[in-house]
Amino acid sequence: MADKNKIVPGNVSGDFFVDTTCINCDNCRALAPTVFGEYGDYAGVKKQPENDEEIHAALRALICCPTGSIGTHEKHDIKAAMAELPIHIDEGIYYSGFNSPKAAGGKSYVMLHAGGNWMTDSPKFHPHVTNWLDEHGGLRYIFLTHRDDVADAQKYAEKYGAKRIIHREDLEAQPDAEIVIDGTEPVQVDDDFLIIPMPGHTEGHCMMLYKNRYLFSGDSLTSNYYRDDGLECWGPLWTWYSFDVQTESLEKLRKYEFEWVLPGHGRQWHVGMPEMKRQLDNLLNGAQHEPPPDWKIKLAHVEAYADYMERSNQPIYAAKQRKIAEEIRAQMAI
Repeated sequence: MADKNKIVPGNVSGDFFVDTTCINCDNCRALAPTVFGEYGDYAGVKKQPENDEEIHAALRALICCPTGSIGTHEKHDIKAAMAELPIHIDEGIYYSGFNSPKAAGGKSYVMLHAGGNWMTDSPKFHPHVTNWLDEHGGLRYIFLTHRDDVADAQKYAEKYGAKRIIHREDLEAQPDAEIVIDGTEPVQVDDDFLIIPMPGHTEGHCMMLYKNRYLFSGDSLTSNYYRDDGLECWGPLWTWYSFDVQTESLEKLRKYEFEWVLPGHGRQWHVGMPEMKRQLDNLLNGAQHEPPPDWKIKLAHVEAYADYMERSNQPIYAAKQRKIAEEIRAQMAI
């Protein structure tokens, strides 16, 4: 429960607030962009909701906050807002809600499919989600885009007998996963699902193209975060393996057609395919000229990520990140 004694500085006074347990995962800004903004290392309320639509959006953000950092001074019908979850996006695709702190607040999605339902990454193992899945036929596959966002995938796999899919380079996160992707070539799983290895954010980061329309992009793509110009990629501060490798990987997307981008972290994006290709070209051109990060900030991010990997029972990758932190310190000392 959010603490009204720890409200983020700058939070606009009124009913809704964010406290300083926030991990700045961007989810509240994605779900209720007119209400929530960014205040340094935290999210915060930039404008109090002014109508029923904004109140419902803010309440969905409250429910889906991975750290319980959003609160209200007044009482609201939380059950009514929870009943709206999972949120339908398009053609049997749903945002699961209930983002997990064990996925750093990343989003999970469910695809209802005649050949068996899919989940991408994992939300909290929550009875509201499992009851909804029970009503809709359970799960056949759980596609894990990378090591950061596995959360409670094992619990969902055990409950539904679902097969988890992850790349070998990130296997430490789910060592007993049922399907392991190798190399950098795309892998077709059933007719509608193409898994595309996309190293960069991590060594084993992957995306999935569904029905040649929907790109589940993990943690490489977002939209309208840095600038209000559509499709964007996450910058060097948020790549744990290599931003340059991420840029090379994103070049692969030129040969695919899609009109939806559904990220783990970030804001979903939907435009026509010609416009998506134009925005992808702009993204790639910009990424090739991306300046180096502020190394002091990058060091803090890498150290925090190493701690996160330790908490996630991934000591090998935690040690690797600590070595990177040492290299950054050495570079800063020159």
